[in-house]
Amino acid sequence: MAVEKIAQNIGRKDIYQAMLVALGLAIAVASYFYWAKFDGQITGFFRIGSVLPLSPLLNPAETLIYQGELGYDGQQFLTIALDPGLHNPDSIAALDHPSYRYRRILYPLLGYVLGLGNPVLIPWALVFINIVAIAVCTGLTAFYFQDQKQKTMGALAVLAIPGVWMVLFLSTADLLASIFSLGAVVCQAIFPPHQNKKWWLVPFLLALGLLTRETTLIIWLAIALTLGQKRQWRSMGVLLLSLLPLTLWLGYIHGRQLPGGSGTGNFGWPLVGIGEKFQNLIQTGLTANNLYEAFLWFLLLFTLALLVWLTLPQRRDNITLTYGGWLYGGLLLVASFYILNYYLNYSRVFLDVFLLTILAMASTPRLIRWLYTAIAGLGSVTFLLLKS
Repeated sequence: MAVEKIAQNIGRKDIYQAMLVALGLAIAVASYFYWAKFDGQITGFFRIGSVLPLSPLLNPAETLIYQGELGYDGQQFLTIALDPGLHNPDSIAALDHPSYRYRRILYPLLGYVLGLGNPVLIPWALVFINIVAIAVCTGLTAFYFQDQKQKTMGALAVLAIPGVWMVLFLSTADLLASIFSLGAVVCQAIFPPHQNKKWWLVPFLLALGLLTRETTLIIWLAIALTLGQKRQWRSMGVLLLSLLPLTLWLGYIHGRQLPGGSGTGNFGWPLVGIGEKFQNLIQTGLTANNLYEAFLWFLLLFTLALLVWLTLPQRRDNITLTYGGWLYGGLLLVASFYILNYYLNYSRVFLDVFLLTILAMASTPRLIRWLYTAIAGLGSVTFLLLKS
């Protein structure tokens, strides 16, 4: 027992070391953004444009506004975080699609709580959440690597994913959602139902993830299919309960009768968006921006193909990863050009594809992991130095 306890403590220390490395790099990159890119203005992290009305709780004189731009998703999250109850009509007017944006409540709500409801502190809290999320995602990956008898420092491959730094740059909810989806996958693998009391973490994390980003439903389905294949019907019943918070929240939003679209324009007929993406890449030609766009597009396709290949049933016994790969492949097939037109969009939407692939590479030869990390890392370094 003493030897086993010592081994566990050593293992935890390795996980903490990986998390500290990730946390240190995330703080360094955030500081670089803050001073070099945003001129010491925290609102720069939210890419606030001049087209939509500004949140009534922001001071225009103290807000970095990009003139002539529509703004980005971070602007929407900040608006909700400053007024999570949407009690001020001007807050609703500042959102492009209030009913759609309001679904993803957990990230802005957490920012409001950590920021103590103070409009000055809330932007800092939202950025802080994403910094910590990078470390937590790395730690969860290290935990999985340790369970697979692999070196936990291999989890630092998470830091090579371009979408990680794009989310930090734009202050969107994707990293927080990835904590919950990645955590659910790791707990499903390490804490089997009916064998470990900690399995309750799986539906709990999924419930939180669904309130953060709706694409968490992909991971929910992957785990549901896993439970169904193993005929673990009691656990399936518990998993269904994880849909309850989202269902109640959607009912509340419907009762509020908030204006705005439903987000169905993000999806369409199979292969249409992909076809339009290739057509656009060809028509745009050999420009530096288009070459980088093509690099990240093919990186996504390669990563998804690698995930599917690594998780074929004859290669792995973690069928949740297998289902996750195929389900995300299906999502890509029906994704519209609205999502696929720009790397800042699909690199965030499909962030979990990269994280699942790193999990799937846990037992692959080290050379493959290094090569993939180097290729993905090239995209991250280019973004940080040239594109951010």
